[in-house]
Amino acid sequence: MRSIWSGNIAFGTILIPVRSYAASEDLHIHFHQVHKTDCGRVRYKKVCEKDGEELKADEIEKAVFIGGECIRFTNEEIEALMPARSRTIEILGFCESEELPDVAMGKSYYVGTESPQKGGVGESFLLLKKAMETSGKVAVVKWLLRNTEHLGMLEPYEKGFLLKLILYFDQIRSADEVEVIEAEIDQDLVDKGVQVVDMMTFDFDWTEYSEEYTTRVRELLERRALGEEVEIPPIKPPEERSIEAELEKMLGIAEESK
Repeated sequence: MRSIWSGNIAFGTILIPVRSYAASEDLHIHFHQVHKTDCGRVRYKKVCEKDGEELKADEIEKAVFIGGECIRFTNEEIEALMPARSRTIEILGFCESEELPDVAMGKSYYVGTESPQKGGVGESFLLLKKAMETSGKVAVVKWLLRNTEHLGMLEPYEKGFLLKLILYFDQIRSADEVEVIEAEIDQDLVDKGVQVVDMMTFDFDWTEYSEEYTTRVRELLERRALGEEVEIPPIKPPEERSIEAELEKMLGIAEESK
């Protein structure tokens, strides 16, 4: 597995050389945009909207528009604002994992030891891991990845650590913005709903699930590559049915299958 970042975990004054790896991968097939008539690829050019000229990388810089005024910044000015700890995962402190909100959890990364050829050692790495396993605590950390300062949770996992992104408080929208239409629910319907939930309760096995859409796309690609014509069935809208009738139907099926 190829590492995507290397640096140090700062455990107080102890620097622990580590590497991080993406803990997930993209299963999706990515389509290209093409011209209908000749299948030519559609490219995106960086063009100035004022004079229509296509620009080279060294002709472009970053800016923010405030009150209609263009405030420009060089790459050097922006880099100077970055924290000095660009190669360090800084442990801010330890807490219970339950204190961290689920809504803020993001992408995960594996963390392992750095290569011995680069001065990596396992003793300090395993010291932190065993201390955290014994205490039952997780670490709240900050680090810099691709010019962005991230907040994260570091926890012991398998042989090493799992590092999870945590969205900042300001990034999370209030749930009050979500529209929910109020309705009165009859208790009898709730009781039947609970029966259906109990009926559908099962032992979840994560390993049994795969991304079906991508599998179907791959099969379609293979058939198209072989020159087959593929007929796409029409999508039928769902029928509107009585909630109570549907609950009764599901409970009846459950009774028959006993």
